Amino acid sequence: MAFKYTSLTRDPQRSPLYVAFNQTEKIEDFEDTYVPVRECGDSTQSDTPRSFSSAIKSYWIWALHTTLLLTSLTLFLFSQKARHCSTLDHVRQFSAWSPADTYVRYNDVKYNFTREGKKFVGYGPEVDAAWREISYDVGDQWIPKSGLAKLGMPEYSLKVDHPVTGEEGYRVGIEVFHHLHCLNLLRKVTYKDYYEPLGGEFTAGPEALQHHTDHCLEVLRMNIQCTADIGLFTLYMVDGDPQAWPELNSRHVCRDFGKIRDWAIENSVGNMEALA
Repeated sequence: MAFKYTSLTRDPQRSPLYVAFNQTEKIEDFEDTYVPVRECGDSTQSDTPRSFSSAIKSYWIWALHTTLLLTSLTLFLFSQKARHCSTLDHVRQFSAWSPADTYVRYNDVKYNFTREGKKFVGYGPEVDAAWREISYDVGDQWIPKSGLAKLGMPEYSLKVDHPVTGEEGYRVGIEVFHHLHCLNLLRKVTYKDYYEPLGGEFTAGPEALQHHTDHCLEVLRMNIQCTADIGLFTLYMVDGDPQAWPELNSRHVCRDFGKIRDWAIENSVGNMEALA
């Protein structure tokens, strides 16, 4: 029987078909591909050194990969911790003392006046609810007695028991929520026709309301000057208008308000005054 050799080799005597039917070819010719197979019960150890060497090599490769992975993870966790410590050091160095300092985080934020904040603009039940969530609902907070000296406040400051542990401490408020309360009052004064019939801050009469409004204006002025945001905005021209308009969708570095609110809620002792 004649065989037609395949195109796998140009040498007829090297083709798989020729080898299959002509076993006189020297086994040395297949040294590059031959892998000895042990028969059951064969105690020959000729392939042992090679297998052992391969196992050792594989072990060290996996060990190296594992070490590199653990090293990378450790460095990542260390960098995150170092970053947090750096933030905490910064806050403690450049802010008034507060037990909420461990919750401070900084975010790069671009203001968006075209979409964000609309739920805080205007009047009505939905707008009022939005303002309550970021101000009144947070309530006052508790600090231990040891914190009073750090605040530099007098001993006659109002005391309150911790709502969970019962430990006696002092009732405090966080400035940001006071500022938001003041801003909310100015909003209501802007929509006086709607809010005056509802009472609340308007119940005490025009003179008291004016005094409260002036107080809030002064609080917000002081805070704006105190924080002194150095972020920049550009300007642009509008056809037919000789005055330049500010492009206020600008970048800022902001403290994470949500984180600070979390601390305030966790340490809240409620409100002393009911919201009318």
